[in-house]
Amino acid sequence: MSKMALSCLASNHLGYIVPRKQKHNGSLPLSSPLLHAKISLLYLVSRCHPRKQGPGSLTRALDIKVADSPMVENGQFQGTVEIPVNCYQILGVPIGCSKDQVVKAAMQLRATEIEEGYSPSVLPSRQELLIDIRDKLLFEPEFSGDVKEHVPPKSSLILPWQWLPAAMSLLQEVGEEKIVMDIGRAVRQQPNAKPYIHDILLSMALTECSIARRGFERGTVSVGFEALARAQLLLRSKRSLAKLTLLTEIEASLEELAPVCLLENLSKPRTPGNAERREGALAALRELLRQGLEGEASCAVRDWSDFLSQAMKKLLAIEIVGLLPWDTIALIRKNNNSSEAQQQRFVIDCNCFYIALLAHIALGFSSKRLELIEKAKKITESLEKTEAVDLGFERIICKTLLGDGKLALSEDLQKLGLNGNSLNRQFGQDVSRQANKGNADFYSSLVSFIANLCNFVCPADLTFLLDTSPHCC
Repeated sequence: MSKMALSCLASNHLGYIVPRKQKHNGSLPLSSPLLHAKISLLYLVSRCHPRKQGPGSLTRALDIKVADSPMVENGQFQGTVEIPVNCYQILGVPIGCSKDQVVKAAMQLRATEIEEGYSPSVLPSRQELLIDIRDKLLFEPEFSGDVKEHVPPKSSLILPWQWLPAAMSLLQEVGEEKIVMDIGRAVRQQPNAKPYIHDILLSMALTECSIARRGFERGTVSVGFEALARAQLLLRSKRSLAKLTLLTEIEASLEELAPVCLLENLSKPRTPGNAERREGALAALRELLRQGLEGEASCAVRDWSDFLSQAMKKLLAIEIVGLLPWDTIALIRKNNNSSEAQQQRFVIDCNCFYIALLAHIALGFSSKRLELIEKAKKITESLEKTEAVDLGFERIICKTLLGDGKLALSEDLQKLGLNGNSLNRQFGQDVSRQANKGNADFYSSLVSFIANLCNFVCPADLTFLLDTSPHCC
């Protein structure tokens, strides 16, 4: 896979990602929510899972046989390495194919331009290996096998160590991804592999790029992202590889894909197996918000309103509350004329701020945490002052939960019920009537009211609010 194709494929697959040189002009469509964002990739990459191997994995049973020998003057080992690969796999052709197919495949691979970054010795080694593989299949029945007689080809090859990078590069090109990764993991710690480790790691990184491309083509952004992240780590592990343009292209693609991967990981089921991915996505979201609120030039999300609302709809109330210091945000927001407040409103619009308010009410109410209700009150006051919205019911709920009692709630709701909209009147009159009855009826209606108020924020997370038992702070 070519280096430039990485970011082109990602951008073409994710149509709403803008070319890197295009700047935000304030008139971009809502249907195109994201621009690339330079998120610190440590937040996501550090939590990328290595690809899990199945019970029959080649890694578990890989039999790499190494013949020990002293190092010669040119820095190469004279020993051999045996890998569990047949000749057909090297050429990427089916077992038992015709001799013409063997010759054609070998010629095509000999004419193929090798990827940039390999050591100069890899190309001549590839030519020698391809001739050797071709001749084995044409003239040595042990290696070609016999389909008609049900005789399988020899299942392993003994190669000089200097041919191993050539074999891995060919296997990578013909799509034998699993074999390349398994061989690389098995041999990279071998002392004899040290002179060839640059090319071994490069083959593994290019294989991860191929896995990433397939993930993007199938629409699984997180699979492609994590494969690119593994390729990044492989290239960074060797100083000579860190200088390659390939690494720069991979990191550019990771920056573009990070917000999309973030949303995809937040959308995954909340299971123990996805816990680390979710934790990484939350950390990345906090970092992205920090960059946006501080106005860093490296962070250029196209439509903050759409992106953040998508993200917050995938969060639990407790996750929303822990996302930012919302009470501090509320105080800054009150100062309409400050540049900090203006930047904040660009990143966190009124709707997202209101979702944070509801999350504080829901979590504070269910967990009996008065400090969250206090923060909800500050957010309410800030929204009413800066957005010219009437949050009378939300304000009264905070007031009641902080200890003003049922009577005050009843009176205030009666006043609001006369002037509020139809939905508010329905809720207000219901809670007001129950406030004058017994505690059970009052708390049942209060719980129902808060549940209805919050039902579009983390619906699965807030189902506990439908319980009619008292949860009062």
